[in-house]
Amino acid sequence: MTKPFHQLVALTLAALLLPLAANAQICAHRGDVAAAPENTIAAFKSAVAKGAQQIEFDVNLSSDGRLVIMHDATVDRTTNGTGKVTDLTFEELRALDAGIQFDPKFKDTKIPTLRETLEAIPENVLCNVHLKNDAEVAVKSAKLIEEMGRLEQCFLATTLENIAAARNVVPAIKTCNMTRQAGDRGAYIRDTIENKCEFIQLYYKQGHENLAAEVKKLKDNGVTVNWFGANDAPLIKLLHEAGVDYILTDKLDLAMKTIGTPNK
Repeated sequence: MTKPFHQLVALTLAALLLPLAANAQICAHRGDVAAAPENTIAAFKSAVAKGAQQIEFDVNLSSDGRLVIMHDATVDRTTNGTGKVTDLTFEELRALDAGIQFDPKFKDTKIPTLRETLEAIPENVLCNVHLKNDAEVAVKSAKLIEEMGRLEQCFLATTLENIAAARNVVPAIKTCNMTRQAGDRGAYIRDTIENKCEFIQLYYKQGHENLAAEVKKLKDNGVTVNWFGANDAPLIKLLHEAGVDYILTDKLDLAMKTIGTPNK
């Protein structure tokens, strides 16, 4: 029996007001950076607690070869110290305060290691391991991920050159191609597929024309699609509708609410 017109209107409005189905998932860029200092254990734990399905963080190298979590080439912006990460020893880096610049309540927060980061993130949360520097970081990161039994959880986001170096020592390491990320998208997609990378990270500066078709092509070739980055609801909805798998964001609460994935 046909429903009365007013009931059809009510059902249509209700459908429009429902959150989007959670096909796309959310990646907390450098952790939950709205709630805690970026690239710290506090930011990662906050992202996990809120239900982020992927966490992105940056791996750098101390002067004495330790894998540390730091985005910038220098420590100036995020700590109370100065200087290049690669010029400082691990002991010198650990002596810095990585929280006080964000908020005094995070005073005495330490720069974490890659091992500490993986220990803090449950194995059901994907780790987007964005590498800085050269092949040494890729090789050491791949070896540690294998040693810790996290090959299914982690992927290395880096250049094709570094990917080759990492695969040479750990053939099973998962990867995200970052070579030519900001260049011609057609070439970037082609390179990613040809090099059998499991992930790609499409980039906001490339725009989103023909995105749905590009996403389909990538998925048809077994590539999981990340997008960097989205911090407003209209773009997050657009990416969701285009079939993007993981949306990198600095606004975790907003992103999860927008795609209908409530905080835990």
